[in-house]
Amino acid sequence: MHRSLPRLLFCVLLAGCADLPAPPAELDRAGWGRVAIVPVNHPPQSNFRVFAAAQESNAGTGAATGVALGVAGTGVFAATTPLATVIAPYLAAIAIPVGAAFGAHSSSPPAISAQDAAALESHIQQNLASLQAPATLARAIAHVVEQDTGRRLDMLADAGPAGPGSISDYRLLARKGIEDVLEVVVSDIGFLGGKEMSFYLVANIRMVRTADGRLSHQRQFVYQSDDYDGRLWARNQAALFQAELQRAYSSLADSVVEHVFLLTTLPLESQGQASGDAVLKDLLGGREACGLGWVSPERDYRPGILDARHRDWNRFPVVASGQPALAWEEFPRKRDKAGINFGRISNIRYDLRIWEATADAPPRLIHELRDLLQAAHLLEQPLPPGGRYFWSPRARFDLDGRTHATRWGCFRTPYYETSSKVKAESSPGAILGVLIAGGAPRDVCTLDFIPLNNYYRFRTP
Repeated sequence: MHRSLPRLLFCVLLAGCADLPAPPAELDRAGWGRVAIVPVNHPPQSNFRVFAAAQESNAGTGAATGVALGVAGTGVFAATTPLATVIAPYLAAIAIPVGAAFGAHSSSPPAISAQDAAALESHIQQNLASLQAPATLARAIAHVVEQDTGRRLDMLADAGPAGPGSISDYRLLARKGIEDVLEVVVSDIGFLGGKEMSFYLVANIRMVRTADGRLSHQRQFVYQSDDYDGRLWARNQAALFQAELQRAYSSLADSVVEHVFLLTTLPLESQGQASGDAVLKDLLGGREACGLGWVSPERDYRPGILDARHRDWNRFPVVASGQPALAWEEFPRKRDKAGINFGRISNIRYDLRIWEATADAPPRLIHELRDLLQAAHLLEQPLPPGGRYFWSPRARFDLDGRTHATRWGCFRTPYYETSSKVKAESSPGAILGVLIAGGAPRDVCTLDFIPLNNYYRFRTP
């Protein structure tokens, strides 16, 4: 309790801290003409390791015990003895050298058994040796750009730099009428954790003028999954890994398009009004949201000092029927009106996504509705009884004739406790939170993905 209570207090410190790297300036966006997307196909870094069996991982002097696996187009290199780690060299640019990364210290229980580790290695080799991660992410980005903005990007699979550190000369593309290139790099991929593990994928984007090579914008994006029991990653031909990989592509594509093409200087967060006996919950972030705040169904928010992992802070409220009425804040919000001259805004519409929550797997998208005219929607078809669902809305609008959008909505609390790839906040409030809580907190509104703990949610009767 003495460790969890200060973490609750940190929620108060989050207010006003939301801050993302600035999106491209509107003047730069206005200057973009014909844009091509270029996947940079050199292999990413990886930290992939597989733990040995229990008796091996508990032996030794406390050093990490495991096996490192690297897959390159022509070979597999692995260490098979305790206390040994071998990093496989990258031998072929045409293959993505990957393995399975799982880890814990020797004093902790093993993440997975030796049998599960061997099975996972086999599945990872089969599925990732030919993986073209940058190209797959680039295609996802191009699809979202066309869907959200109507802009079509040329896909140029072989126009990028030959290797890390090299720079492409895009002047030939300029002579073909392409004015800007959006480079996509998958720089880092792997797993974090011990008995419970999460998957991460790190991507970098650069917008380059083809005529003179001028860099007009760049940013890093990070996806990290929720934690799952280590044994789950090896089951059913690595089905969990494949599902999370696809979710990473989809989530990062949304975030890249939001940042590069859609976001404005509007506030990221919504702040509701405290009222009645909800004052204490509001003080702990109960009324705060990222993007457009929820209206209906009401949030069932029960922050608990004993639930340090925040897994039960947001309950699934039961709706009246299998056809719930979902409602959210109208755009523009009150706090938006100070940031933009709304005489320049037109064609306000809303998008809505609904996912089915599943055990031991990422949620499954079951409904995506676009161009809704009202900040509410009554489902036309009933959902199965007793199901648990996530949902999220956003607004899209035209600003000076170009499509823009808010972030997808989610609960702002509980805060996100970072690990490795997702960096902690650098704001004064967050630094104070680190000193108080002893953790590494991050405002959910600044993440490139929505953690499962923070989705809007409901349960059918």
